[in-house]
Amino acid sequence: MQKAFAEFPAAAFDADQYDAALKGLIGDQELIEGSITLDAPEIAENGATVPVKISTDLANVEWISIFGDKNPKPCISRFHFHGKTKPFVSTRIKLRETSNVVAVVKADGKLYTTKRAVKVTAGGCV
Repeated sequence: MQKAFAEFPAAAFDADQYDAALKGLIGDQELIEGSITLDAPEIAENGATVPVKISTDLANVEWISIFGDKNPKPCISRFHFHGKTKPFVSTRIKLRETSNVVAVVKADGKLYTTKRAVKVTAGGCV
């Protein structure tokens, strides 16, 4: 049996600052604003469980990543897509405090981004 593993962006997941985490994921590639739908609450009653949905109509999506720009480890997740899989993610994330939820999508070799401010009334990560 053959196993396939995606390249793990350790520099992104290990970083403790948003800019370093983003650079660890995308290097020096340019981000294009828009083309992504990011649904997250304006106010999260509990930062330990913030619902987030991300989708796009872009073709050939390779992955979607989620960041919490004020989290102790800002890079929260990366979801890979193959073939004709619909690029849609619905999950719950932890946010330490009021911050931006940032989505980054890689499609056709280009990087797209969008963000949404979420006010956290009770903290989620330490």
